[in-house]
Amino acid sequence: MDIKKVTLTNGEYLCDIDISVEEWKIILQDENLLNDNYKDALIKFYTEPDHKSTCKALGEKYNVSPQSFNGTITNFAKAVQKKLNRFEIIGTDGKPTYWIIPMNGKHISDGLFEWSIREELVTAIMELDLINKNNEKQLEDYKRFKKLLEYFVAHLEWVNSEDKNCKGFDNYIKPLTDANNFKATGQGYSGGNIQIQISNWDKYSNGKICINIQPNFGSYKSSKSYLNWEGTGINVIAKWNKENIESLLQEEYQYWLNPPKRKDLKITRSLDSLGLFDNKEEVTNVLIDFFDNFKNILANHNIKQQEIKHMQALEPYINLLTANYNLVLTGAPGTGKTFLAREIAKALNAEIGFIQFHPSYDYTDLVEGLRPTPPDENGNIGFERKDGVFKEFCKKALKENISNEVDNFEETWEKLIELVKTNLSNDKLLKIGSWEYGLSTKDSLKYSSLNTPSQYSFTITKQNVYDAYQNKKARPSGAFQRDMEDVVDFMKTQLQLKDYQEGAILKEAENKKFVFIIDEINRGEISKIFGELFFLLDPSYRGIEHKVQTQYSNLIESGDVFSDGFFVPENVYIIGTMNDIDRSVESFDFAMRRRFAWKEIKAIDRITMWDERIENWKDDALKRMNSLNKAIEGIPSLSSAYHIGPAYFLKLENYQNEINPFDSLWNNHLEGVVFEYLRGLPDSEELMSKLKNAYNNLIDVEND
Repeated sequence: MDIKKVTLTNGEYLCDIDISVEEWKIILQDENLLNDNYKDALIKFYTEPDHKSTCKALGEKYNVSPQSFNGTITNFAKAVQKKLNRFEIIGTDGKPTYWIIPMNGKHISDGLFEWSIREELVTAIMELDLINKNNEKQLEDYKRFKKLLEYFVAHLEWVNSEDKNCKGFDNYIKPLTDANNFKATGQGYSGGNIQIQISNWDKYSNGKICINIQPNFGSYKSSKSYLNWEGTGINVIAKWNKENIESLLQEEYQYWLNPPKRKDLKITRSLDSLGLFDNKEEVTNVLIDFFDNFKNILANHNIKQQEIKHMQALEPYINLLTANYNLVLTGAPGTGKTFLAREIAKALNAEIGFIQFHPSYDYTDLVEGLRPTPPDENGNIGFERKDGVFKEFCKKALKENISNEVDNFEETWEKLIELVKTNLSNDKLLKIGSWEYGLSTKDSLKYSSLNTPSQYSFTITKQNVYDAYQNKKARPSGAFQRDMEDVVDFMKTQLQLKDYQEGAILKEAENKKFVFIIDEINRGEISKIFGELFFLLDPSYRGIEHKVQTQYSNLIESGDVFSDGFFVPENVYIIGTMNDIDRSVESFDFAMRRRFAWKEIKAIDRITMWDERIENWKDDALKRMNSLNKAIEGIPSLSSAYHIGPAYFLKLENYQNEINPFDSLWNNHLEGVVFEYLRGLPDSEELMSKLKNAYNNLIDVEND
């Protein structure tokens, strides 16, 4: 498979996709690939000037979430890549990307991203006359919707008054009453026979509309009589003027609230403006807008429901993490534990840190330790204390936890060093206060008078200047304090250094959360890595009041936020992942075990990862996975810890053009894993055959 890489040139993302007009035409005529959502999104981009727009602009224009366009185009692109199966696109971040297959894109003003349809795809859409064909299909929807609204009005006015002169009686009600088939009340959404009366007009490209008629204390003039998109609370209800309906309006019944509420969507149209009962085949622009709004609200609803469903699935894990601060996700291989850890963090809108433990990982990597420095002018190599990844992460979390702080020292110091370097390149020193400065090998300011009889020199470090900036004594002796303050004054007057203002620590409820993910947490030597963190990781000992002195406390500079002791901020959470069958699990330190909450992730819990990835194989994959896992559990020395997780089945994407992708998945991926499970067991060949047959659904595992 060809690997194509995206490049970024002058803010524009470029990639030679090499899909011809004829290939695009084949794709656009593939009904199994181009669903109505994909087609609708493409057409909306196509009809914009020069076939380009931002998702935000289209979202505002069509009253839908911008994310709906982003997600739809991305899924369309994935389907195209899957069909062609000849290239993979790698984005500028080194990760697979898809949107650039049908689109070009570039950054424009205000942080917006503009998408434009590729020229070959534009030509294919034009040559297929896709817009007119789509318009014809949409027109049928509008005409059908007009009939449905007319029936709805006629039904309500008839059951309200039984006046044969009511609107639409002859066309819609009389044929039913004459045949004794008229149902006055019922709930179409629950399968009531009343739905049969609108069966000619209830189906649309994006869903089904139900009719629901229920009197409220004998009156049909309430919101209990309505049309709705099936499975939603998105309704059309009637607005009455005495005994006649004068307009229709759209509302959302928010049944998930307690108590439920009705939200007026501020879309009310008169029957006349909708063109109802005008005895014409044509539809008015008002009716078109009314239906489009109704349809777009459904699209937004579906996105929200997916988000709600996703959050509901994550909620137990989120609650476990926030209650305990530390969580280990454990389970069989391929259950998506690492991906789940990231999803939990994203759901918390948290900053994410990520590392993976391994046998050589130690305290200096995680917390702090001595690291060699570059050689000085004499070629000597020294050592200096450096923060580990977790301590750096905690510093970032602590800084985010402070409000109203004014401190732009870091960026201003960099400007100062660049200014000194520029002067040195021109054989000049930088005059600040009474001295002219160059640089030491560690990018500190250095004054030297070696060419004078005194041969005098001194160095001012970044930390010295930062202490002076914070109105602290830079050196215990107070020496050169005035010179350091001169540097601060220079940075303020020449480099826009702001006056320092100490911030206040936010309350816990206001904190931004930081989630530190430790992948394969069991593979490291825990006591060697964590040291005194054994104490600090305990949920009861978060915060500054539980600070401890680390092994290198005497080397920490005074301006460091942890100079008085290290602690884990209260807005830091830790998620570890581990495979149950890893032999190192058995040696996992008990002191660490009791500081974490534990959650087993089962294979069946994570099959949602297949959504929109292996849609065509989901049912078969589920049968094979369940059958194989039941067979694995049937082997005395194995258990659910040896299950095959759903992540393995995502590899089916690699074999989509083969005659039997499941055979390739077994031969290239699963057989090797299962072989290791069975290594050393008696009758391993027979057991392997049994597991393969279970995978291929050739045996009844329950009764074998």
